[in-house]
Amino acid sequence: MEITVPDVGSLKARTSTNEILLRLYQYWDEKRGEKLFPARTDLDLLEFTYALSWVSLVDVEQSPLRFHYRLVSTTLTDRLGYEMTHRYTDDIPEEDTRRYVQKLYARCVDQRMPIYEKSTRAFAAKIWEHEALVLPLSSNQEAIDMLMVYRATFDPKPLRLG
Repeated sequence: MEITVPDVGSLKARTSTNEILLRLYQYWDEKRGEKLFPARTDLDLLEFTYALSWVSLVDVEQSPLRFHYRLVSTTLTDRLGYEMTHRYTDDIPEEDTRRYVQKLYARCVDQRMPIYEKSTRAFAAKIWEHEALVLPLSSNQEAIDMLMVYRATFDPKPLRLG
């Protein structure tokens, strides 16, 4: 199965063949129906158990814009080697990672659309390949107050200089 997921950041479509990511995107799309965004209360964790170990839930706070991890995926926690549940993105120890994550989440909130990204990034002297889908949620259809984030990371490789 292959579908095209909008990549709002670059205003072009990218294609993903990741079955879990695609099913989660379809689930989010079905739950929103005719609305711009589903609410957190529209979602049932038992309906997407296939993705739970890759999904994080992030509360969005306004004025100033901040992101609080309500739940961080077990897969991501295992890859990072530290727990971020109940912490803010401000608490991410690596500065480059912190900036990247905050910018990714802010793009979703500012553009009011899902954000899809597949890339290779250098963090903490390693090369990380990942695929991410950031899905906005809103309890009132105006403010985006939560993000559902799917992130698959692959085994990092050492960064080789020179």
